[in-house]
Amino acid sequence: MSTAEINWTCSEENLGGASMDFQLSALSGTWAEDNPATNLIPILVDSEYQAMSEPVSPVRVEVLTQLQAHGIVSEYITYPRVTFSSASRLCVRHSPPGDSSRQSLTLLDPRASPKEDQAPPNWTLHHVQGALANPSCPLLAVRAGQLAQVYDVDQRSLRYQWEFAHPIEYWVWLNADILAVVTEEDVFHWTVKRSGPSWQFSRHERLCGMEVVGYQRDASHMWMALSALGLEQSQVVGLTQLYWRGGPLSQVIEAQAVSLPQHRFSRNPKPSTSLLAAVRRGKEQAGQFHVVELGPHQPGNAALLSARDTLPFKGTQLGDFPSAVQFLPHLGVVVILTKHAFLFLADVETAQTIHRIHLVLDILFATVLDDERPHSLLGVCRSGKVLSISICPYALCQYISHHPTSLCLSQRVLQLVGQIPAPQKAISVE
Repeated sequence: MSTAEINWTCSEENLGGASMDFQLSALSGTWAEDNPATNLIPILVDSEYQAMSEPVSPVRVEVLTQLQAHGIVSEYITYPRVTFSSASRLCVRHSPPGDSSRQSLTLLDPRASPKEDQAPPNWTLHHVQGALANPSCPLLAVRAGQLAQVYDVDQRSLRYQWEFAHPIEYWVWLNADILAVVTEEDVFHWTVKRSGPSWQFSRHERLCGMEVVGYQRDASHMWMALSALGLEQSQVVGLTQLYWRGGPLSQVIEAQAVSLPQHRFSRNPKPSTSLLAAVRRGKEQAGQFHVVELGPHQPGNAALLSARDTLPFKGTQLGDFPSAVQFLPHLGVVVILTKHAFLFLADVETAQTIHRIHLVLDILFATVLDDERPHSLLGVCRSGKVLSISICPYALCQYISHHPTSLCLSQRVLQLVGQIPAPQKAISVE
């Protein structure tokens, strides 16, 4: 990659965390340690969710790789220096071992084992503030200040660039073509192969001074959610700005982690967009998980649904909070992850918590769905471990039979298990 066009000054980013109060009637219309032999991590299952005769945990965790084995120094394995664009594209902004004066970008596939005779793709750059690999194309986006540039990885040449009116604070690839860019004042969508970005909406004043850590857009392109974290009285707090293009309408809610998936609820003939939001307020021992079916109402569907349940944070780290919400559509199950690597499974139809486990004694700060493995996601830990986290439908079915939750969830899982080949041997957590 040429460095002639990139002559920037470096600034450091900080990470904050969050909380939720729902009043969306104006928007939706209604509310009412690692085992070297097996590479499996020992998991602590909460006794509150496994007090009966013990079935196998539905969660399996495996270490795919250690970032230090790819030449990444431990001090650089932090948010936002490590970013996941897809399960096969991890980008690290770091300095090589023994040379802190030089900044590099390394791209790697976390599933691939490090090779002694072949280093992962690496570029030496002047100071940049952010880097994102395209989720499916050989493109690499870098930014500093108001300038965003997109490079061709294979040709190592500049392909596209744009200078925004205000400094860029956050960005994410929405797909292979569109880069969402959040500046100090506005949110843009930039189709990089076209002339320039298109304005979407302005940031709410309540997010001023907070660090933007997430941006979501639903499949209908009508709903968007911008999440930011900050500190309030030494506690991590967070706000999410929910925006609807149909109004346009905008509202800020307390939420540390959200998702905007589409799901066809069991009582509906048509799918709809749902807001999935998790929150923990301050030092409270119970957080909350909210499921809200967003409008507009689809003809033939039942009335818009809303549900909530508690997230038991008892026994977790004092400052722990939800950091990511991922939806597994084929199971109808929501995965809620926390900063200190706790995992909650919840039912998307009732918001009911199904299961809680502690994945590993570590900080988990980057996750992405694994498109190549069903019911799976990947995560990066502060220690450098890259984890594969999978939900086994068969074990989930057994677990639900011992811990009854909702009839809808049981029926969905049973139907799925009947449609996929049975495993040759049971999956257990060691």
